[in-house]
Amino acid sequence: MDGQGIVNTIMTLFLLLIFAYISQELQIWKMVSEIEAYLSIFRTARDHALGVTSNTFKKLLPKSNSSRKIEYEKIKNIDERIQELVDLTIIEPVNLDPYGIVKKIKHIILVTEKTVENEIKIILPNIKKSEIKNLTNLIDATRILNFIYKFLDHNYRIARKFKSLWLLMQIYALLPFITQEVKALENAIEAFNKGLPVGDSVGPLVASKLIKKYSGFENIDTPVEDTVITRVNIDNREIYIVKAQGPGGTTGRLDDAIEWLFNNIGKKFSMIITVDAALKFEGEKSGTITQGFGVAIGGTGVEKFNIEEIASKHNIPLYAILIKMSEIEALSILTKDLYEATEKALNIIERVIRERSVEHDKIILVGVGNTIGIYP
Repeated sequence: MDGQGIVNTIMTLFLLLIFAYISQELQIWKMVSEIEAYLSIFRTARDHALGVTSNTFKKLLPKSNSSRKIEYEKIKNIDERIQELVDLTIIEPVNLDPYGIVKKIKHIILVTEKTVENEIKIILPNIKKSEIKNLTNLIDATRILNFIYKFLDHNYRIARKFKSLWLLMQIYALLPFITQEVKALENAIEAFNKGLPVGDSVGPLVASKLIKKYSGFENIDTPVEDTVITRVNIDNREIYIVKAQGPGGTTGRLDDAIEWLFNNIGKKFSMIITVDAALKFEGEKSGTITQGFGVAIGGTGVEKFNIEEIASKHNIPLYAILIKMSEIEALSILTKDLYEATEKALNIIERVIRERSVEHDKIILVGVGNTIGIYP
C-alpha cells in the first residue's frame, strides 16, 4: 500500500469515528429532548392534581366552619397542609426475616389510612364520611403523580450529570408505560373529585347488583370497618356478599370480613368467588370477561395473602371472575362497555354458583375494587 492509500484509509476511519460520535450525540439529544418534553407533561399533570385537590378542600371548607375569620385562616394554611399529605412517605418494613412481614405491611397501611383521614378531619371537621374517603383517594392519586414526576426527574438529572447513555435509554424505554399510568391517574383525579364510579369499581358494582336483585338490602351488616356483608339466597344456596362500603371511595377490608364470616357463620363454605377488574392486552376488547382460579385482588398483596391463607387452611376452592380493561379505563369514569360487562358478569356468577355447588351450600362472593359512587 502506497502512502496515498494509507492516508485515505486513515481519513476514512477518522470520518467513520466522527460520524459515529455525531450519531451518538444526535441520539442522546433526541432522547433528552423527548424525556424533557414528557417531564414537562408529568409536571403539569402533578400541578393540576395539586390544584384540583386544593380547590376541592377549599370548596368544602365553608361546610366545616361558621366563622369567616376561622375559614380565612384555614384557607391560608390549606395548601401547606395538603402538600404535607402529598409528600407522605410509606416506609416498607424490614424483610431480612420475611416471616410475619404481611402483618407488618398491613399495620403500616392501616396506620397511613387512619392518619390521612384524621388529617382531613382536622382540616374539614364537619364533612361526611363518604367525602373524607373521596378526598383520601384524591390525595393518594396526587401523591402517586408527585412521586412519578420526582422519581423520573431524579433519574434524568443523574443521567445528565454523569452523561450516562444507558440510564437515558432505560428512562426512554419506560416512557410509554409511565405515560399510560400518568394518564390513568389524571382521569382518576376527575372521577374522585366528582365521586363517580371508575373502571376499578366493576367488582363492587356487580356485588351491589346482586344485592339489589336478590333483595339483600334487608340483611346488610357492617361487622368490619368500611366493609359490608349481606346474605342472599340464589337457587337455594346461601350467598354471603362482601364489598367495600359505599358510596365513599374505599376498597374496604375484605380479608377481615372473610375472616369474620368464618369465625361467626361457620367454616363450611363451599367456595369463595372474587369479582374484580383485570388489565387487558392491547388486542383485547374492553369489557371482555374471563374466569380464573385464585384470589383476584391487586394492590400490595396483603389481602390476597390473607384470603389465600384462610382458603387453603379450610380447603376451599377459589374462583375468580375478571372484567378486562386498560389501565386508563381502570381509573377513569366508568364507561358504557364496562357497565354492560357487569350485567354479563352477573349471569356468569349465577351459572358458576349453579354448576359448581349444590343446594344448601354456603358461598362467599367478594366484589373487589374501589366502591366510589356505589351503594351500599
